[in-house]
Amino acid sequence: MQFISKPLTALALLAPLLSAQAGIVLYTDESAYLAAVGATRAYTDFAGNPSASVGGTSFMPETTFGSCTDASVPASCGTSVFHANGSITDLGGSSAPNGVASLAWRLNLGDVFALGFNYLSGDVDSITLLDTALVQQSIDTSTANGFIGLVSDTAFYGAILVSEFPNRIGNDRINMDDFRINATMLAVPEPAGLLLTPLALGLAGLARRGQTRRSGA
Repeated sequence: MQFISKPLTALALLAPLLSAQAGIVLYTDESAYLAAVGATRAYTDFAGNPSASVGGTSFMPETTFGSCTDASVPASCGTSVFHANGSITDLGGSSAPNGVASLAWRLNLGDVFALGFNYLSGDVDSITLLDTALVQQSIDTSTANGFIGLVSDTAFYGAILVSEFPNRIGNDRINMDDFRINATMLAVPEPAGLLLTPLALGLAGLARRGQTRRSGA
């Protein structure tokens, strides 16, 4: 995406690997999401009806929205969307059989751990999250129906909405509305790897003490 492009013991070695992939909590109910997160930091309802292609930075400085001709290729995404009827959608032009593209966004803040949005018209089968190195993580959102909220233990960067019909007969066009960024509550679960790190270091210390006792004997 052009706008996204931008050793002690075995357990001690394993712990960072376990925390490398973000732990994500998916919310498909807006009320439950709002109850689980903190205050709204940024929000847009995409007000207006120009019925035209507009720049993805037109709505909120915290986020750049875009349209991707191939949801699996971040480099295929640009920084414009189609704005109409108080919502945004893709610009089309993809290689999908029906020519529908995918919506995407890049966050211009480095400390976003909770976000949510409403959507109309179609279904979002999954969301591809991208970190600053464009490493992809797919989140199954097929159970959602009109709202998706995400809370992570790792800061979000970019995302592409994957809305493909079964059997790849085409992409399901969606209209995004009410995009919000929230603060998180204090009690955010730590990544599994971070929870294992003290255990790994503790076991490493025990192992060293055991070796010292044996050598002293």
